[in-house]
Order: sequence, then C-alpha cells, then structure tokens
Amino acid sequence: MRRFCTSGPVDKRTCYYVERPDIMEEALDKIETWRYFTVSAPRQTGKTTFLNDIVEKTKDKYLPMFISFESYGNKDEKDFLETLVADIIDDINYRYNKKIELKIPKSIDKIRILLKEIYSEMGKEIILMIDEFEKLEENLINQFLHVIRSVYHKKEIYKLRSAILISVSYLSGVLEDNASPFNIAEHIEVPYFTKEQVYDLLSQHEKETGQTFDDKVKELIWENAAGQPGLTNALANDLVEKKAKNKKLITEEHFEKTLYDFLRKYINKNIENVISKAKSEKELIMQILFEPDKIEFDISDERIKYLYLNGVIDECNGYCCVKVPLYYKKLYNHFKPQINGEKKYMATLKDTVREYIKEDGSLDLNKLLKRYVKYIKSRGATMFKGRNYYEGVYQYNLDQFLSLYVEAAEGKVYPETQVGGGRIDLLINFNSKEYLIEVKADITGNEYEKAKKQLLEYIKRSGLKEGWLVVYSDSVKDFKHEIEEKDGVKLNIWFIKTNFEAPSKIM
Repeated sequence: MRRFCTSGPVDKRTCYYVERPDIMEEALDKIETWRYFTVSAPRQTGKTTFLNDIVEKTKDKYLPMFISFESYGNKDEKDFLETLVADIIDDINYRYNKKIELKIPKSIDKIRILLKEIYSEMGKEIILMIDEFEKLEENLINQFLHVIRSVYHKKEIYKLRSAILISVSYLSGVLEDNASPFNIAEHIEVPYFTKEQVYDLLSQHEKETGQTFDDKVKELIWENAAGQPGLTNALANDLVEKKAKNKKLITEEHFEKTLYDFLRKYINKNIENVISKAKSEKELIMQILFEPDKIEFDISDERIKYLYLNGVIDECNGYCCVKVPLYYKKLYNHFKPQINGEKKYMATLKDTVREYIKEDGSLDLNKLLKRYVKYIKSRGATMFKGRNYYEGVYQYNLDQFLSLYVEAAEGKVYPETQVGGGRIDLLINFNSKEYLIEVKADITGNEYEKAKKQLLEYIKRSGLKEGWLVVYSDSVKDFKHEIEEKDGVKLNIWFIKTNFEAPSKIM
C-alpha cells in the first residue's frame, strides 16, 4: 500500500504521486529541441521528483544522467572532476545496470572530451541533469558554465542534447546577467499543486484504502497548505497515520488537532526553513505580515528576491504576501509583537467567559468587545502611545484578548483564515458557529468603505448573517459601536481610539 510522502523524492511505487502535465510537456519539448534550461523551486515543492520523472520518460530514447552537487561545496578542481566522473559512472550503473570506465579530465575545460567518451560508451545523446547546482564553489561554477556554453554552440558534435540545472533559487547571481556564461538557458519554475491536484492526491488514498476525507477536510488541507506539496503531504500523512488512524472517515475535528500540532508542537523542516530565511529579513517580513498591501512586490529589491526565491513570500495583486496560510500562521506566531504580561489586565479573577455566552450557546461577541474596550481604556496609554505599530500589532492584541475568553470555553480563534474567496483577519469558531472579524488601522475614508464592502462579501459567501469590523484610529475622539445593515447582513463596526496621553501624564 502506498502512502503520503513526507521526505525525499517521491517514489511512485510507494507514494501517492501527482502528475504535472503542463510543465512536463514544456520540459520534454525543450529536450526534444536541444534546449538548455534551469529548474527552480523552494525545498519540498517536488522539483527533484519532477526531474526524476523526466528521467523515466526519456531514458529509453536518450541518456539522462541525474547527479547532485550537494556535497561538492569545498572541492578543488581535481576533487570536483574525480567526484563528477565517479557520480556519472554510478548513475549509469544504477539506471542501466551497465558498468563503464571513463577517464578523469585533467581540467574542467576537458569535460567536453568526457561527453564524447560517454556517448561512445552508451550510444545515446546525453541529458545532463545537475541538482543543488548552487552548492558548487563559485569559481568552479563559472568555469563549468563556460564549458557548457561552448558545448551548446556545437551540441550536435558533443551529443549533449540538453543540460538542466536544478536549484532552490533561480541561480540569480550566476544566470540572470546578459554577460553570464549561461545566458543561453531558459527557465522552468515548479509551481505548487493546483486545487484539483491536491484533491487528486487525496483521492488516491481514498481509492486504495477505503478511508475517506470529509469534503470540509479536503478544503481545509487545500486552504492551509495552498498546494505546497511538502505541507500538503505532511498534513494528509498526519491525519491518516495519527489523528484518524483506523477510522473510516477523516473529520474536521481530526484536522483541527493536526493543525494545532503543526502550529504549536511539531518541528516541520519545511516550516523551519521558511522561518530561518524570514529571520534574516526580520524588518521586511514584519511589515509584510503586519501591514498587508503596503509593500509592493519588486523582484529588483534584493530582500524581496531573497524571500521570494526561498519560498517565504509571493506576489498578491502587486504586493508582497505570504501566500501559504500555514506559513503565515507560523510566521505570525514567531514574529508577533511582544506584549507579555497583558493577560492579567485582559481578564481578572472576576472575569469569566460565562457572561459572554448566550442562552442558545452562541457567543455574545459585542458584549465581549465591550469588555475589550474597557481593557483598552485602562491600558491604551501603555500599549499604543508613542509606538510605531503595524496593523497586525493591533490584530494580535485583539487576537490574544479574544483567545483568552473563547478558548476557555473550548472555542478557537484563527488568524488570517481563508473564507469566501478571500482571507479574513480573525475567525472565531465557537459551538460550531463562525464569527468573522476584519481589523483595520488608521485607514482613509475610501479604505473604510472598501473594508466594509469586502467584509460584506466574505459574510455572504460564507452563508452568515453578521460580521465585525474593528477599526483602530488616531483620528477618532472616542470608542464607539455602530451597526449597519445591508442586503439582510448586519455589520458591527467598532472604532477603537488609539490617541492616548503618555502614561506619565495619567494619574
């Protein structure tokens, strides 16, 4: 029985596998037309699996050689050439069960002779595929690329039908310049799974085992991993191997436990890599996280390029964003503003959640927000005065307050959750009912009207009748709660004053 693959290249014999027909057709077409190209994608997005599939589809007609430079980092020219030849011999033996002998070139420039020798031994045109190419020492990279470039211009002589360089990033420092020794190359980027591909992956498990994913669970896997292959497989694997093992139906309750563990307990190498890369650009990632739609996406900015090429951020309507919700939630928790010690002000010994639960078991969110206003009135001068806050700082403050009460009654507060074709700032799930909250800070009148319209659409698409807009502003004179109704939907608008006097002036 196959399984969800959570590490290393996918073996179709043991793992569920998603076909990539569009990019596969593009890659095979480039090979057929003697093109040299690069393939890039962040880690655990399936690029090595994709390249292994190219090997399987071409090895009867051509001689694909797939080697990795992962361990080549500290080698000098002599060691590099010895290891390269040894890896080529091993790869041919592994794929074709044929042992050959090759001479070790005396210099990198002599690799062209090595190519002729390989063709003479095997009788097939060569596809040279090199993974982790950027691990090679920079001087060796340039020498190697110069040789490949010279071969490219006489490729029929050397029988190198295609050279494919694979990397985590776009090899931007080596390949993008017109003067680059490899500016002959085209580029393929391995995308995340589409929604249809995610559902196909899950259906393979259903057909082989009889265990089924509830439709809502499939949607949640898609929404939280956004098609990121490594995360999609990891979430599904945790559900079938741990949370719902031996169960016929995987439910939303199972998924909530899985999501909690990924956010709070597990050390996932894919997520940890994203956090590690984000740390190096902390100030920028803080702005992207906590001041959405403010940082324009411009690949010429080296900071943005770095985060993009390492799979941390993406482009959303012209702005930088964290497109994978699970990444966003982990980064949100990691970089959240430090407001330690506030809980004792948010809820005292006299405060319990009982008074905020209605007789029908629903949450009296407006009454709870009145308690929040009371908290801000007492702590606003300390919390907000004289600080250059991003919008997300206010959101996190509200998130922490609501979580303190809602989770005491076994409800959940989720930040940045997919709803109604968009992403809501805060979603409360309480006694099987959802409450949508959009948070805005220091917005203009036009932005205010846009926020109301956007929230209204989210509410309608989610099949709800009520939603909440919380606006933090220096320009409002006092706290207030307004209600607007449109098309049978109620908008609760809370204005939160942030223009407090300095703490030293408050007696």
